[in-house]
This record gives sequence, C-alpha cells and structure tokens, in this order.
Amino acid sequence: MKKLMFLTAFVAVILSSCVNEDFDQPDVVIPTVDFTSNTTIAQLKASYQGTLDSIAEDTIIQGIVVANDESGNFYKTIVIQDATGGIELKIDRYDMYTQFKVGQRIFIKCRGLYLGDYGELVQLGYIYGGDIGRIPDILVDDHIFRDSLPGVAPTPINLTIPTLTPDYLSMLIQIDNVHFLEPGLAFSETTGTTNRTIVDENGNQLLLRTSNYASFAADIIPEGVGSIRGILSIFNGDYQFYIRDLNDIVNWDDPNANSVIYQAFSTDPTISSGWLTYSAAGSKNWAFNGDPYFDMAITASGSDAPCDDYLITPAISLSGVSNPILTFKSWTNYTDAGITQPIEVMISTNYSGSGDPSVATWTNLTAVWSPNGSATYTASGDINLSSYINQTVRIAFRYRSSGTTSGNYSAWKIDEFKVTK
Repeated sequence: MKKLMFLTAFVAVILSSCVNEDFDQPDVVIPTVDFTSNTTIAQLKASYQGTLDSIAEDTIIQGIVVANDESGNFYKTIVIQDATGGIELKIDRYDMYTQFKVGQRIFIKCRGLYLGDYGELVQLGYIYGGDIGRIPDILVDDHIFRDSLPGVAPTPINLTIPTLTPDYLSMLIQIDNVHFLEPGLAFSETTGTTNRTIVDENGNQLLLRTSNYASFAADIIPEGVGSIRGILSIFNGDYQFYIRDLNDIVNWDDPNANSVIYQAFSTDPTISSGWLTYSAAGSKNWAFNGDPYFDMAITASGSDAPCDDYLITPAISLSGVSNPILTFKSWTNYTDAGITQPIEVMISTNYSGSGDPSVATWTNLTAVWSPNGSATYTASGDINLSSYINQTVRIAFRYRSSGTTSGNYSAWKIDEFKVTK
C-alpha cells in the first residue's frame, strides 16, 4: 500500500512538472516585396491588341484584391484593381481566399504570362488550348507576391447603369436605388450559372450572374429597393454583374418586413397578384408592358376617344394594423390640355372586386404626383389610411384623358406600391 501511494505521488509530480503555462506566441510573418511596379493595370490592359500573346517585357503591376473564390461565385479567379482599372487573374489553384484575401495588396511579375480576352473581358492568365487559360499552380508563386497584411478593401465606385463604361470592367462598383426583376426566385438554378436582372428606377437593366456553385445560389432574391455592390464584367457587348456574397446587397429596404401589401410590378399583377383593370370609356386600358411598371399610355391613334380607366388592388385587410400608410411612385410624360387632373388615387370599402367601379363608393386620397410632362419618378408622400383601420379596402388608380383632338392624352406609370403597418 505504501509503495502504491509513493508511486501515485511520484507520477503526479512528474505530470505537474510537464505543464508549462507560458506559451510562446507564433511570430507574425508579414509578407513584403523588394521591388516596385512599373506599369498600371490600365496601361497593361491597353497593351492588349486583341490577340492572345505572352508578355515579353519585365512588366510589373500591383493592385488590391477586390474579389476572390471564397463564396464560389468566382471560380479559380481573383480580381484586383488599382486607381486606374481592374483585371481578372485566372489561376489554377483552389481556396485562394486563404492567401489572397479581399484588401490584400499584391504585385505581379507579368513576364511569361498571357493577356487574352473572354467575350471582350481582358484577363491575365496563361495559354490553354490556344485561348486564355489559368496560370498553372506550379508557376503562381513565381509571378504573384503578397505585400503586407490585408488592409481595407477599396471603396466601391458609385455608378448608375447608364454610366457603365469599359473603363470600370473588373472593378468594384456600387449601384444605388435598384431592385430585382425576379424577387422570390433563387439567385441561381441548380443546373448552371443563371442570369437574373437588376433594374433601376428608370427601367434600365443589368444582368446579374450567379454560379450554381456559389454559397448563396439557393438563397431567395429579395423584394424591395437598395444598393448592390460587385464586380463589373462584360460578355460580347452585354454588361454583367457579379456579387461576391450577400453582403454586397446593402441598405436594402425589404417592404415585406413591415407591409400589408407590396407590389413592385416586376410581373403582371393582374395575373399573379389579383389586381384588376376596368375600362369605363375609351379603347385603351392599364397594361403591363414588362418594363417593369404598370403603364397607362394613350397613343396618338386612340387619342380621339376620351378614356376612363381603373387599376384596382386586390382586397386589403387593415384588421389589427395600427398605422397603415400608403406610398407609391408615379411617372408621367406628355400633357393633356383638355383635362386638369388626369390621374387620381381612390379608396373604397364596398367595391365587390369585379364589374363597374362606379357603382361603389370611392374617396379620393391626396398624393404627390409626377409633374406634367416631366418623365421623372416622384414619390407620393405618406398617405395616412388610419381612418380605415379594421376594415377591408381596395385602392384604385383612375386615369382619364380628354381625347377630343389628336394629342390630348398623357402617359402614366405606377411603381413601388406599398401599404405599411
């Protein structure tokens, strides 16, 4: 028994002597280069003559990583930019985001690499089958060098869809006040890279490309309006846009978070959402023209007939809603000299949902409208519906034209219709 006690104590002493609570901190290795760049990215891209060719000169560029392969939306690709432009680097290596993080400054010795283009997008890589391909993994560390630790990523360049130019290809940009044409769908189908559509408030469109291997491919495209960041690309004359992950969708106002009804008119609401149209007079009516706004436009050929046309919501229950507020945007062009107020917004508690709206009781609501002939979108302002709490209502847009002579008509669009709680 004494021997056992002695052995136990001896083992305890040995084990305690092996525990060293002072751990050495690993050294932080900061990568540095001992050379400088001698060419900008814009100058390098400008040297491309449209034919795949190797770079013979001792050309060195530097740039900051603005996109990598972390989310899977950029496959074996990193994108860098400097103050003059951006360029894609095609690299035959996996998980490059662990080495080339967003914000990392890198230098590239370009001699022996290739400049080429894919669908008009100039890329830096290597030759493969006579076309631009990826830099072989074995050559990467001879050409691409990190400098310092990753810093803050460049601030996105604010642009609008109409101001996109080739100067901004492969650069990080941001476009404000846009929405998606296909809310409710996944960013990508499972079968392959998928095109979706970004739309600004004037109907200008830009293709959004998402790989089916992206980590967010199955996520649902949101309703609403906001800003989107990403990398500008091009394919055979068509601009394309790639987000890096869902963090590139910023300042987003999702109307479904606090709305009783929301309609962006990205699809025909008379088919998908129970909206109604009714023409009380004239040969024209409200129509979805796929632009994506619900339009009322009386063409010159029909302007000799006065029109009276309704666009009516489905039934809206305000039961339990504490502070219902109606908002929308309107757009107009042309001026009807024969009528003072061609557009109105009205509310009813007793419209049946079919047939002639004039048999129901309608109350006019006060809204701010787009100025006559301005061709600009105008917010309606907040229209208080608190008088209708706990009731079921329908809201109608009524358009009229004088139509007495050719040219007596106006054109209207309604967008971003919403009743919040």
